Amino acid sequence: MTMTDGSREVAVCVAGVLAGGRSRRMGRPKALLTLPDGRTLVEHVVGVASAVAHDVVILGTPALLPPPLARLPVLVDAKQDGGPLAGLCSLLQYAQNRWALLLACDMPHLAPGVLHRILARAGEDVDAVAFRQDDVRKACHACCALYHPRILPRALDELARGQASLQNLLARVRLEAVQPDPRDVHLLTNLNTPEDHARALRDLQDGAIARHHE
Repeated sequence: MTMTDGSREVAVCVAGVLAGGRSRRMGRPKALLTLPDGRTLVEHVVGVASAVAHDVVILGTPALLPPPLARLPVLVDAKQDGGPLAGLCSLLQYAQNRWALLLACDMPHLAPGVLHRILARAGEDVDAVAFRQDDVRKACHACCALYHPRILPRALDELARGQASLQNLLARVRLEAVQPDPRDVHLLTNLNTPEDHARALRDLQDGAIARHHE
């Protein structure tokens, strides 16, 4: 299923934002970390998702959601402690015949343009679309990726395995792996530690100052 966006056709999708992680390395829920404009990370990602998806849901069981997101549907993970794959399984079940856009909540630089680039690559001949990671492991950005519900049986099978790995799932389906350009790499940056958060705040503040003086 596609829709027209200006001169482009992009997939109709439901977006699911992962917000129930334990954030061990960060030491507190990443979803509730704040940005220079006062919004939380999860509010930022939901806002970007809303620019490309008709339907946005929260995945997992977050301890707390910011008041602006209180009315969003929350999908419980298909398996407790199943990680992002468990959230994807719930999202695929909810999506029915729509593409499912899986998003981590900790991408402070995420913008609609990078999501349009993967939505535009969806098609009947592929099961998933994801950006390649800039490393030697041939891994992909599995938590900023597009999945079709037809892979739900394989996703549930992978969830039942010991590792429950999104990367393993991507290796088992027809994957359209997109090579990111340098700007994409920046937009896909995620946060794992307090140092990452502090760096992102500096980058965002510097960018806002630069735009103010343009």
